[in-house]
Amino acid sequence: MRDAADVKLLWSNLYRVRTVFTSYYSVSESHRSYRLLSILAKYSSDIYELMLEPRERNSGLILRINYNRRLSPGVLAHANLLAAMSIISELVDGVSHMSEVPAVLLATFRSPDPSDIVSCSLTLSRSAPLNIRVKPVALAIVGGSAHNVRRVVGSLNEFVEEAQRSLEESVSAYRRDYTGIVKGVGSLGYKPIALVAVQNRAVSVEEIRAVVSDGSEYREVKIPLRTPEWTLDDLPPKIIEELRLVVVEPFKRGLPFAAKGTFITGPPGVGKSVMAEAIANALGLRVVELKPFTYRSMWYGATEKMLNAILNQVYKRRREVAIVIDDAEFLSSRRYTIHEAHLSELSTILYHLQRTDRPFTILTGNNPELLDPALLRPGRVDVIIVLGYPDREMRRKAILRNIDRYGIRVAGERTVDHMVSTTQWYSLAELDALIRLAASKGSGVIGMEEVEWARKRVAVSPSERRSVQDYLRWWSTKVQGVTVTYIPSESEIG
Repeated sequence: MRDAADVKLLWSNLYRVRTVFTSYYSVSESHRSYRLLSILAKYSSDIYELMLEPRERNSGLILRINYNRRLSPGVLAHANLLAAMSIISELVDGVSHMSEVPAVLLATFRSPDPSDIVSCSLTLSRSAPLNIRVKPVALAIVGGSAHNVRRVVGSLNEFVEEAQRSLEESVSAYRRDYTGIVKGVGSLGYKPIALVAVQNRAVSVEEIRAVVSDGSEYREVKIPLRTPEWTLDDLPPKIIEELRLVVVEPFKRGLPFAAKGTFITGPPGVGKSVMAEAIANALGLRVVELKPFTYRSMWYGATEKMLNAILNQVYKRRREVAIVIDDAEFLSSRRYTIHEAHLSELSTILYHLQRTDRPFTILTGNNPELLDPALLRPGRVDVIIVLGYPDREMRRKAILRNIDRYGIRVAGERTVDHMVSTTQWYSLAELDALIRLAASKGSGVIGMEEVEWARKRVAVSPSERRSVQDYLRWWSTKVQGVTVTYIPSESEIG
């Protein structure tokens, strides 16, 4: 049995109730616990209505609270104590006229594990009869993951049963004069009223938050952290192994010479953003996207201040995040830039990319000649990846993946082969559009007729795309540094 740090019986003069409270950590009074109480108080009316519902109700309240500070067990225990003495006491007193007086069990946990209990309290009317049925409320600290919330919801009865058992054991062991109060309460005769899931962002941060405060100016920026959806298996087969060798394996093994940044270039729609996410996923990193509109300001000097603030926050989490700068052409070469604010912005990014403790950085762009050469030099961007239009093998892979992703049925054995052979010079984005268009025509079924109908509505110029492919092949031989290329020949595309 776990040891309780505090067991007490609380009487409320304002409400005609008594509360047995036990905590397994030293109670720590804090403004954070009062803040949490004020948030819970906003939803007390919802809990009150659920208490008045009949026992066979099938509904409940699941409340998620975002909290940006670390909540210690002592603070959580104090929040339980405050809630039991105010919100829960008021609720019990408000329905004490009923023939069946409710008792409310409030349990506080700090993880999705019923044994990880912080504190619990049982509140009931002073005149409550014996063998009343308990209505439980669970206050769970379950982290930022929606999976953890679903896990707790799925076994909520287990949580409150553990809380009741722990309460009985603690009271009987430490304060035997309270035992009669707890033992007089019957089993959990009601489904749990509510689950209050506090998302402790200090434990599982879901965003990067940067603040600039300078005199009368206060500006806050929040950039969400995303878990990559794409993997290396979604990339062209001919480039996967080279990426593992040059980028992924050295980084994952923590080698001092591992690449710290890549630049991915190619025409629109060939999968640059997909590759950026796939690389981040292979490295075991989440993605934070750096976009100009998040930090640029009309005021002199404010852009650099916010950009520095964002990057400094990212650097604190450099072991778990990758910076992705999509469409990096806004970091144009100094020979094309005429505004000093853009020069200052570029200089700030160049400085941060020069730091040895920088996080892994991925840039993408359609027009590499627009970027400043200093940005792409080795030491800042270590590996340059050049993507051309997909070959037959990649088109087949993309077609089958999209058919499966959209749940589309294919009519005819040769339909996929026909799509592969008739989509030369298509980008991956255009292949996706073609499949969706054909599926719309066939109401979810794709055959030869639907494919031909859709192809007439997707305009592709082979001659123009040949010249783009030739330019990429030429540029990849001129750029300095390590280059990984996927530029299929015309025979591979056809």
